[in-house]
Amino acid sequence: MNKKTFKPNLKILIFYVFFSIVFIALGFWQIERGISKTELLQQFETRSKAEASAINDEPKKWDRVKLSGEFFDSFNIYIDNVILKGIPGYKVLTPAKVEGINEPILVDRGWVQRETSREVLPDVSISKMDFEVAGILVSPELGLVLGDEIITKTKPYLSQSSNIEAIEKGLEIEFYDFIFLADPLMIDSLEYIEIIPTNILPSKHYGYASQWFTMFLVLTFMFILTSFKNEE
Repeated sequence: MNKKTFKPNLKILIFYVFFSIVFIALGFWQIERGISKTELLQQFETRSKAEASAINDEPKKWDRVKLSGEFFDSFNIYIDNVILKGIPGYKVLTPAKVEGINEPILVDRGWVQRETSREVLPDVSISKMDFEVAGILVSPELGLVLGDEIITKTKPYLSQSSNIEAIEKGLEIEFYDFIFLADPLMIDSLEYIEIIPTNILPSKHYGYASQWFTMFLVLTFMFILTSFKNEE
């Protein structure tokens, strides 16, 4: 009866060690992402569901605040390629001067469907300039943009992103640090789009972590299986 001994091949050993480190590292990274997303969802739930309060000197993302002010009648910013229920359209940002803030703030009035021709932008004119409404402070990421021109240089302004820094850079205007997503209660409100704080839930990240750890276990099993050899 042949006796088996553990004699791993050097190349196989190096392969095993390298990919074991990779799989384990990726697994723990996904766990960290899951924990981070859990904290993010908790922050969103706490801040966005709170009673609306006056804006303060240290606002945070997703704070629920109540603003009163007046819209500028000078321009709107159309955020291009916003899909709602499979229909292409625009988010509309309108600048306003509000009490308690030195800089103008961009108010997200909601979504409007695109016209048949892209050359014609939908009418989003304002009938009542002054407003008092509650809403949530948001800070959109830059997202995917094509080309260097994120926002057009002439009116009506059409932007690829609702990121504040990108809009400020394109228009050379300083706005408040957050966009105000207004509740759909104003006379000139458009269709409201609910905030999705993250596209990937924590459970998804934990599932990915489980897959990486499973791959490590399979690799370990294969390494052990191929490393035992018959003694001559």
